[in-house]
Amino acid sequence: LLCAGGTAFANYNSNMTGVLKGVFVYTDGDYIYLTLENQPKSHPTCKPNYFVIPDTVPSDRRQMLLSRLLTAYASKEIVNIGFDVRGDCARGYIRVHRVG
Repeated sequence: LLCAGGTAFANYNSNMTGVLKGVFVYTDGDYIYLTLENQPKSHPTCKPNYFVIPDTVPSDRRQMLLSRLLTAYASKEIVNIGFDVRGDCARGYIRVHRVG
């Protein structure tokens, strides 16, 4: 007997490039929110208002990503955000898999 489960796995399967409109950190958690000037208007499972780097990413990696984001924000540089176009939300928003 072979059983197939319905478990969904997160995929880094899309990129969006744009200039950062905002980078937000809060004192009540270790997550990082960001928005692009051309932020998606919709997403099938996540709220599209923000991209988020969750607190499950190790602290040293979050710090590296935050440094990259703040540098790009200050210089108005175009960034490339990797994410899953079908799912994989973090804190209800679109989870970031890559910042380039």
